[in-house]
This record gives sequence, C-alpha cells and structure tokens, in this order.
Amino acid sequence: ARAGIRELRFLPFHPLDKKSVLIYIESDGSWHWASKGAPEQIIDLYNCKKDVRNKFHSVVENFADRWIQALAVARQEVPEITKESAGDPWQFVGLLHVFDPTRHDSAETIRRALNLGVNVKLITGDQLAISKETGRRLGMGTNMYHSSPLLGQDKDASIAALPVDELIEKAYGFAGVFPEHKYEIVKKLQERKHICGMTGDDVNDAPALKKAAIGIAVADAAQGASDIVHTEPGLSVIISAVLTSRTIFQRMKNYTIYAVVIIIRVVKRAVTGNFLKLLSRLRGEPRLQGFENFTHSRDMLSQW
Repeated sequence: ARAGIRELRFLPFHPLDKKSVLIYIESDGSWHWASKGAPEQIIDLYNCKKDVRNKFHSVVENFADRWIQALAVARQEVPEITKESAGDPWQFVGLLHVFDPTRHDSAETIRRALNLGVNVKLITGDQLAISKETGRRLGMGTNMYHSSPLLGQDKDASIAALPVDELIEKAYGFAGVFPEHKYEIVKKLQERKHICGMTGDDVNDAPALKKAAIGIAVADAAQGASDIVHTEPGLSVIISAVLTSRTIFQRMKNYTIYAVVIIIRVVKRAVTGNFLKLLSRLRGEPRLQGFENFTHSRDMLSQW
C-alpha cells in the first residue's frame, strides 16, 4: 500500500468477477474503495454515457490488437465509514498496460503437439483480440470465439447455425472464459468421443481438470484434481509425456501380439501332436490295416 493510507481489507483477484478490491483509509480519515481488474468488469461498476463506454472499449481493443492487455482501475468514497456501505458512485481512474508474452518455447511445443496429432485449444480469460493474436503467434490459427455461446448465450451471426458441441470441436480456442466454460468445453469434447487433456494452474480449474481424462496441473493449487503435476517450467514436458506414453503403449501392444502368437503356436503344436498320436493308434488297429490293404490292392489293380 502506498504511504499515508491504512489498509482495512484486501480481496484478492477472483476468477468469477475478475477483479480485486482494496478498502483503505486516507490520512485525513476518509474511507475509500479501489478496484482493479478486467476492463469489462470495472466499466460496469459505474454509470457512464454510451459514447464514453464505446470509447473505453475502443481503447481496450486497440491495446489488444497490439497484443497488450489492459487492466482498469476505479475508486469510490465511503462517507458512511463502514465496510458494508454502498458508498458514492464509482469513479474511473485509468487503464494499466500489461505486456504478457508467451514463453520462448511455447510455439515449438504446440508445433510438436500438432505434428503428433494432438489438437490444441487455447482457453483463456483474456480479450478475444489478444487470444487471436496469441494463436497466430503460436501457430494455432485464429479461429477463436468469445465464450458467451458455450452456455447458451448470444451467438455471433457467423456461428449462429452451428451447434455448441460442433463449435467447440472446430474452434481453436475461446476467450473471456469462466470456470464453468472450461468444464463445459471438456464435457462437450468427451461427448463427441475425444480423449481430452486439460492444463490448469488455479483452484478454479479443478472441475475441468477432474472431468478431463488427463488433468495436468502447472501449479500446486490445482494438483489435487490432476493426474499429472508439472515440476518444471513450461509445457514442453507434455510432449515428453505423450511420447513416453505412446512408447509404453506400443510395447504393450507388441507384447500382446507376441503372446497371442506364442499361444497359437503352442495350441497348434498340442493339437497337431494329439492328432498324430491318435492317427498312429488308429494305424495299429486291424480294421485300419485291412482298410489300408484294400486301398493298396485297388490301387494296384487300377495301375494294371
């Protein structure tokens, strides 16, 4: 906290409302609330004219087109001096520019995954423009959509005719997602007979990680609901896991084929051996010898 103020309460960032809140007291004794978070959440805190709102969104989208994330900041005074007070109307303070590049090995990791036949989807809470630019830089493609259609909300005109499950299957990613959207994506992919793996780094990812066939945690907060826990930075470990699992599966397949072949050979030898024993016993019986002599005589007559 900056000098001259006393912090009363701090509510950290929450994935459901996508903002953090601070309650503090100024040096003159006045109470204030301050909030920082996703622009679309902060803009809803205070009433503004339509043209101001449109300009606000235009600035945020301009940042997103340049692959720059924006965090909005707002504040309000609390004359009643109680934590439960509604306070005065919120005032918009400004936008913070945040450049959050991907890891240096992310593009190579995704390229290797695609070459192995693994379809990769980007599921993020960022703005759609940032998601598309991220997908373009990572070589995933830009066929991405906002998360609103996933739970039966409004669809864009270009995808209005597509069912939700087909939209999820064809899209390369979704933006502006909440935890329930992640769970819905995994569920729909499984309903279409896909083996789905999910990576997550927070507690809010737990439902989707638990639902997925393979839950991959990249942080301690999500490891309770995961099958695989990362111990190294980056996602390149996933490629190693895919290659190792395929090697193990191929060895199991080879061993199964080898065991079946051996069993067939053993059964074949056993059946052949028993048949020869039975035949040799039949050859020793008088009726069989008479039959063989009759056959031999008939052959001699036919030759004569």
